[in-house]
Amino acid sequence: MRGRRSGLEISRLEQTPLAGLSRSLGINIEEWLPYASKPLPVTLRLTLGRPDVDWTRSVLTSIGGTKIPWIKSSESWEMPFLNRDYPDEYSKKVLTLLHATGRITRQEAVSMLPPIVLEPNDGDLVMDTCASPGSKATQLCQAIPNGLVIANEPISGRLNLLVTNRARLGIPNMLITQHDGRHISRIPKPGLDGVIADVPCSGTGTSRKNSGLWNTWTPKVGRSMFKLQSDIANRAAQLLRPGGKMVYSTCSLDPIENEAVVCDILRRAPWLELINIEADRIFPTLICDRGLDNWQILDETGRVVEWNGSLPKLPGLSSEMLNPHQRGEEPPRLDYTIRVNQHQNDTGGFFVAFFKHVSERTPENVARSLILKEDKLRDSKELDRKKKNKHSPIRAPPDLVDEICEKWGIQQDAFSWWLRGKRVSVSSKIVFDRIYDPIVFNKKGDFWPSFDFHPLKVIHVGQPTFAENRGIWRTRQESLELLRPHISRGLVDVDIGTIKLLLSGEAPLVEDFPVSVEKGSFILKCGEYLLPVWIAARVSLMIDGNEQEILRMKLGIQLEEEI
Repeated sequence: MRGRRSGLEISRLEQTPLAGLSRSLGINIEEWLPYASKPLPVTLRLTLGRPDVDWTRSVLTSIGGTKIPWIKSSESWEMPFLNRDYPDEYSKKVLTLLHATGRITRQEAVSMLPPIVLEPNDGDLVMDTCASPGSKATQLCQAIPNGLVIANEPISGRLNLLVTNRARLGIPNMLITQHDGRHISRIPKPGLDGVIADVPCSGTGTSRKNSGLWNTWTPKVGRSMFKLQSDIANRAAQLLRPGGKMVYSTCSLDPIENEAVVCDILRRAPWLELINIEADRIFPTLICDRGLDNWQILDETGRVVEWNGSLPKLPGLSSEMLNPHQRGEEPPRLDYTIRVNQHQNDTGGFFVAFFKHVSERTPENVARSLILKEDKLRDSKELDRKKKNKHSPIRAPPDLVDEICEKWGIQQDAFSWWLRGKRVSVSSKIVFDRIYDPIVFNKKGDFWPSFDFHPLKVIHVGQPTFAENRGIWRTRQESLELLRPHISRGLVDVDIGTIKLLLSGEAPLVEDFPVSVEKGSFILKCGEYLLPVWIAARVSLMIDGNEQEILRMKLGIQLEEEI
């Protein structure tokens, strides 16, 4: 087993509070520790629908990749090496290039569980409440190409990761918002069709990539997360329409952050019911444990505290964290939830619970956050629109959309069109229909008018697809696959020799170019290959170094670097 720790180190880890937590869950420590203390294998999702997807599969196979058998709803792969132990520089370089160019998405295997459990329908409006870096959000987008994912991230410093992952994949059906997960603003009626609340946690299931946990984690760390986790999940539950579904998940093994939070969610949101996760159907062959209703309280050393009928005096412990039997309550069906331990499938640790908003419990037929008293509606008034700044996404002016569509031969009704600064983005039309067009009432019964995103704090809409350059709207490289089925003008047919010439680093003069071209922004086309170029005195490629290296690989041209 690569990455195996020494017997002396294993013996030390056996004495940590983290090991004590695992013992309290009935885990065999001798089986668990060797896995829980070594790096994770490299896992990823393949981007389907690209014309070179078979080539990408062949590359993954050539470096030993195999499909993950228990993931059926997407094509996911595992490599035969660990994150910190690549067999050679070529394998590391290739995976970096495939990820950077959007052909794959590096993602932990267990991180793929929440979207699989949610099973959204294409056309749904779904939210990821804590979305950065965006692996689950992009997974959702690819699962519902005709739906919309509201990817919410409260922390400004993490928004860039989310934006980058959306951009490299060319995803048009994502709306990026910035709200504290406990206070996400109202959305229009009837509410969300689905939501994933993958909440911040102590990360006890991430010991394979965060080795510092062995020295820093104690039970009070998990207790400190409980209220935040419950508050985020409760707000998500309030935004969910009757009949809608919600997944609560953490990368923690601690029942205080998992089963105890599930019980608190059901107390605070009685319109929800816990749904059995049909593991054998949706991820066959995955080994997992069912949730517990008799978890134990641990002291700061990780040892079990004997229950004597009263709340132990421990840092951060409250009565809501006790198990149902200790609280004198009938336990909910916590065996409907699942926990994946590190050693069971050679993965990280993870917990998932699945809820549904029972329609009969909300006869108003809207999300709980949208229910207003009738007397408030009688005197409702229209609120002022929020002032826009240069970074605010707005609807693209019709004349601008006409200009772009005329140049590139795109049907306007293929997308919704948005302007942010000097970039035009396109999105699925559900953005307009479900978010931008309807009015939204506040808690006082007043309403924000149509044709606005407020009260949602929207940072990005859809995929930035065109950028203004010297008065010309050129295509952006990462949007080429999105545009491929829609562009009918601005294409210049060339042969493979011309493609190879440009990839060799040449920028030929216009008069020396093999075909007649005009000045401006165009896309060279040769079979499956699309290469955006800027034509002035010379013909210059407008793709970055990563994409150029991928194209050289595909055409058998030596990579820039010796690897």
